[in-house]
Amino acid sequence: MLAHSIEFSPALDLEAFAAVPAAPAVFLLRGESSQAEPYISKTANLRRRLQRLLGSPNEHSRKLSLRDRVRSIEFTATGSDFESGFLLYKLLRSNFPGTYQQRLRLRPPPLVKLHLENAYPRVSITTHRGRPGAKSIYYGPFRSRAVAEKFANDSLDFFKMRRCVDDLHPDPAFPGCIYSEMKMCLAPCFKGCTDDEYREEVVRVQSYLDSGGRSLEREFERQRDDASAALDFENAGALHARVEKLKPVLAQLPEIVH
Repeated sequence: MLAHSIEFSPALDLEAFAAVPAAPAVFLLRGESSQAEPYISKTANLRRRLQRLLGSPNEHSRKLSLRDRVRSIEFTATGSDFESGFLLYKLLRSNFPGTYQQRLRLRPPPLVKLHLENAYPRVSITTHRGRPGAKSIYYGPFRSRAVAEKFANDSLDFFKMRRCVDDLHPDPAFPGCIYSEMKMCLAPCFKGCTDDEYREEVVRVQSYLDSGGRSLEREFERQRDDASAALDFENAGALHARVEKLKPVLAQLPEIVH
């Protein structure tokens, strides 16, 4: 998988160091035994990194030294950090199929989850996908949990779907929450809407997420144009403002969202 391979001997270390570039690379160090785990990494300067790992150790140094264990060096020079990262991923996955994720310190990315299995669907942020066959839909990945939460919260400002996390048992005596008081939720918790009305709002949210926000953008633009044609310029202006408010929210979306 790597382009170059050279032998290494402590007695000829300077020749080995001179044979590798002082440039970014992905490299693999092998010992005498084929059963021994190889040392795999990437670096911004291969020659300097190998001098640290394989050079003559300082008597009082605590740095890792592989000088007496390594017998060959394999490497590929890389032209970008992305190329280095991708090649490192392939190399670790090939050599350590069971542990490469831990070695790369890969963490599951945050996703926006639409809980369609719930009687009153809602949105949450998660790093875990549910069991196969479940109804829930996932959107992302996002760079961080904070980015995913901001996108979800900013998006829900345009809808009236619930934001509470509890399983609901609608009760007309329930006092509701600040979102229902602000008319930002249909309030199924106290039967502020029918189940059909809530399902219709969920369909709008799903269409929004499925289309990367374009369904809502088209809805606002159509309503704006209709208001303008009816000479209702005040309403048309308000709808145009909503279109403009939506744009920075959609800009938060990653390129792959579904």
